[in-house]
Amino acid sequence: MKEKIKVVQQLLAEKGLYNGAIDGDFGPKTLAAMDKVAGIPQNLPQVRKITMMIQLGAREKGFNSGAIDGMWGPQTQFAYEELVYLQKFGRASDPWRPEDINPMNRWPRQNSAAFHEFYGLRTKNLVTMPVPYEMKIAWDMRYRARKITCHKKVAESLYLVLENVLKIYGENEIDRLALNRFGGCFNNRLMRGGTQWSTHSWGVALDFDPARNQLKWGRNQAAFAHPVYNDWWRCWEEEGWVSLGRRRNYDWMHVQAAEI
Repeated sequence: MKEKIKVVQQLLAEKGLYNGAIDGDFGPKTLAAMDKVAGIPQNLPQVRKITMMIQLGAREKGFNSGAIDGMWGPQTQFAYEELVYLQKFGRASDPWRPEDINPMNRWPRQNSAAFHEFYGLRTKNLVTMPVPYEMKIAWDMRYRARKITCHKKVAESLYLVLENVLKIYGENEIDRLALNRFGGCFNNRLMRGGTQWSTHSWGVALDFDPARNQLKWGRNQAAFAHPVYNDWWRCWEEEGWVSLGRRRNYDWMHVQAAEI
C-alpha cells in the first residue's frame, strides 16, 4: 500500500494539491489533498479513495484503468504499473507487440529434425549447474533450489541470463516480483494436453511463478505480461530464449531454448 500512496502523492503534487513529502504515508495532508479531487466521494473508505485516485490519474495520463469505481482489478493493476513506470522513467513503457520481437534464431525449432540433431536423445546430456541467486520451489516455498538440472548445451546461456537478471533487479526485487519462484526445468513428460514430448524432457525449458502465470492465461491475467517484467524478458531474448507468452500470449510461465 505504501507504494500506491506514493503514486497518489505524486499525482496530487502534479495537480498542485499536495506539497508534502512523497513518503507513502497517508496522513492528514494527503487525505486533505485527495478530498479536493473532483469525482472522489469523501465518505468512501481510504483504500477505495486511493484506488480511485490511481484510476483517475491513469486515465488522465492516457492509460485505460477501466471503471473509476475504487475497486482493484486486473485493468487497474495494469494502469497502476504504467503510472509507476511513467513516474520512474518519465515516459510510457514500450508496448507489447509480438511482431516487434526479433528472433535471434540461436536455438533450433522445437521438435524439428535440427532440434533432435542438436540436443540428442531425451533425458541425456544433462548437467547440474549452480544458479546465481536462490530459487524458491514454486509448489512448496518452504524449500529452496541452489542448482538447476538442464541440457549441457544451454547451461552457459542459462547462467548468463540469470546473472543479468540479478544485476538488473537485485535480490530484493527478484523476490518481490517472484522471479525466483522456480517451477522446474528438466522433466521427462509430454506437453500438457498434447502428444509430443515437452522441451522440458531435454532440459531446455524452464517455468517460473506458475501460480500467477497459468497455462491458459493471456496478458490480461498473467503477471509476467506486466511492464515491470520487460527487463526480465529482455535478458532471455538477448540469449535467444523464447517465451510462449511473448510470442503466443499463453503459458507466460514458460521459456525455452527452442524456436516455435
